[in-house]
Amino acid sequence: MIRRLLITALLALPLPAFAQTGPSFDCSRARAWDERSICASGDLAALDRQIAAAWRTVTGRASEEERARLQADQRAWLTQRRACQGPVEREAVSCLRRSMQARARDLDALAQGGGASASASALPSAKPAAAPVPPPAALRATDCAAPAGWAQQRICAVPGMRALDAAVVQDVQTARARFALDPAVRAEIEASVVRYLSDREACQRAAGRVPVDCLQETMEDMQAALRRRMAVASATTRVP
Repeated sequence: MIRRLLITALLALPLPAFAQTGPSFDCSRARAWDERSICASGDLAALDRQIAAAWRTVTGRASEEERARLQADQRAWLTQRRACQGPVEREAVSCLRRSMQARARDLDALAQGGGASASASALPSAKPAAAPVPPPAALRATDCAAPAGWAQQRICAVPGMRALDAAVVQDVQTARARFALDPAVRAEIEASVVRYLSDREACQRAAGRVPVDCLQETMEDMQAALRRRMAVASATTRVP
């Protein structure tokens, strides 16, 4: 009798209650490591739904050109996400979670208007430059044959970090090219790169934080800030 009542109660639940427990994709077709991990974790599935919802909002109102850029960004992020796979499952899933959290923040910021508050961004709002643009800060993709410093050593050792490192470098180069004729913003970008390199190394001694988590969050925050800055610029220069 009790079993029958339980079954009846479950059948009486509205369908959306079941639909919202899984990710945005069909887990029966999940083949890649990251997809299987998302299907196996309730919080990762929730993050996936959040990303999917923000993605629909952002792409739904984007121009054809913007949509192509967004799709390229999404493909690059999926490659980066998949690169989290590694021999230590706990570290790999932690990397996957942080990657998804960063992507969710990035897309949510775009969905809410293409930017975030100045306090949330590593790049402050553009102001008139008081001095010439400094020379580009030395930022290159990590050479794992000869890593220099603690941050580069961890980038080479931790799953997914090399792909994230390369993505940050690419975004810095893209931002430099995008704002080549804007001395004020270029100065801000170079200052942010200097801070970024310093903050990466400081993670080794971050009080109350796991150093590798601090490093990945610093890298993801830099990437998100650069992309928000470029998204804001695209929105303000869009032809009606």
